[in-house]
Amino acid sequence: MRNAGNRPYDDPQDDWTEDRTRRPRKKTGASRTIIVILAVLLLLAAAATLYIRQYTVTGDSMEPTLMAGDRVFYVGFAQADYGDLIIFDAGESYGLVIKRVAGLPGDTIEITADGRLIRNGEAVEEGYMIPDPYGNSATAPVTVESDKLFVLGDNRAKSIDSRDVRLGQIPISSIRGVVTRMLRNTILGESG
Repeated sequence: MRNAGNRPYDDPQDDWTEDRTRRPRKKTGASRTIIVILAVLLLLAAAATLYIRQYTVTGDSMEPTLMAGDRVFYVGFAQADYGDLIIFDAGESYGLVIKRVAGLPGDTIEITADGRLIRNGEAVEEGYMIPDPYGNSATAPVTVESDKLFVLGDNRAKSIDSRDVRLGQIPISSIRGVVTRMLRNTILGESG
């Protein structure tokens, strides 16, 4: 006996169980996209928590770029280069400090009396720098040591930096991170 579909006759009970078997549902493109977006957001949040740090500026050595109370955000594991603002550990005397990279290992650095940077015999244009009005910033040429950096504050007359023996050239290993973003303190009278 044959049924309507030209198949040999089967027990109707067998057809019923065959129709009730569950087939796996295919995930739609929209649900996959949502899962990918959530995974990326979770990874970004974890990265931000682990690698992005915040520092509040104190003092006036980095004026006019940074003012007391400004907040900066920095990331670790980034290689510092000329002009970068870096956060580094200056030891028990100063703690965490922010300065600008002026010289890399092997560079010859000289500072004029008014605070202008001469790197490897060439004057460096620093539009952000406040010259020393007292003419006390001059240094003799010095070669940056291996595994160290020469750092400067933007406000040359008010900065303790690599020109000063209390700080000197900083070990690259003391760098905590490179500044990626700055947030200006707009509340008057607040300092930190």
